[in-house]
Amino acid sequence: MGASVLHNEFGFFGNGDLRNGLEGFSFASEYVSSGGPLPNRDLGYLKINGGGGGTGSGSHKFYPDVTDGRILNKDYQQITYVKTLTLDSNGNKSGGHIGMIPYDKNNKRIDQRSLGGRGDTTLSRNLNAGDSYIYITSNSGWSYSTTYHQRMPILYPSTHPDYNHANEYTRIGYGDYTLYYSTAGPELTDQGDYKLTLTNGNAGNAATFPNIGYSTPSGTPISNGRAGSTFMYGNYMHTYPTDWTQRNVTYSSMGNFGMGSYMPWGVKYLRFLILKNYTYRTGPNDGSFAIASMFIGPRMGGKDYSQIL
Repeated sequence: MGASVLHNEFGFFGNGDLRNGLEGFSFASEYVSSGGPLPNRDLGYLKINGGGGGTGSGSHKFYPDVTDGRILNKDYQQITYVKTLTLDSNGNKSGGHIGMIPYDKNNKRIDQRSLGGRGDTTLSRNLNAGDSYIYITSNSGWSYSTTYHQRMPILYPSTHPDYNHANEYTRIGYGDYTLYYSTAGPELTDQGDYKLTLTNGNAGNAATFPNIGYSTPSGTPISNGRAGSTFMYGNYMHTYPTDWTQRNVTYSSMGNFGMGSYMPWGVKYLRFLILKNYTYRTGPNDGSFAIASMFIGPRMGGKDYSQIL
């Protein structure tokens, strides 16, 4: 299962070898038809002028072989080639984030704030619409940060058709319903559990739990959703050399992509992603760089694609 690929195609990103020029990669400044990284498969490269840190995404979708958004049935390797073409007027090369953007089965982008893995615990008391507090069994792994987007309780109601897998992917707490708790963090109570005071985010004003349409009794799984990496940056490189350089990453399990090289829980498909010259986005942005051979494919039988990449 997962994406199908013909024998004469180049990985699961359509036009990943640029045989059709800019097709699928409209974020590039131009297509150069020769001078790519692979002498025996030279189909050119994409040139990007400046960039300013802006998001560029491919239009082609890659469907990994995943069961129920929870089990990754193959290991996948993503590979990209990059190099700096011209320095900016400050003398800096280019550099920054390359990876993928994940989406769920409803075509909604998966943010790491909707993923468990941090502070995984359960409700210690029933939680109802209109409540001002959430009570949790443990405070281990929960953030006490003053930054509001680090303080998000995300929940997994057992009767929800999509978000019932404990401490994995949910949009209750961030996404469909967005919740924050106060800078006091989890506060120890006389009964030995911990209290989260609900607020409306950065302003810190009191808030109440909304009617989400599903019951959340004591024992319901809950995690601490946190912002961080907006996308998956498996092919990140701080500074691109002036010679073609390969970046690669292997995804072999599901998890929170903000905590390592994981395919995110809940994923249905992904698209290629680059934050254009993000490392030097505050500079003059008058340099240029190249990317080529945008590839992703399964790792099976010890094959590492060295013969085609």
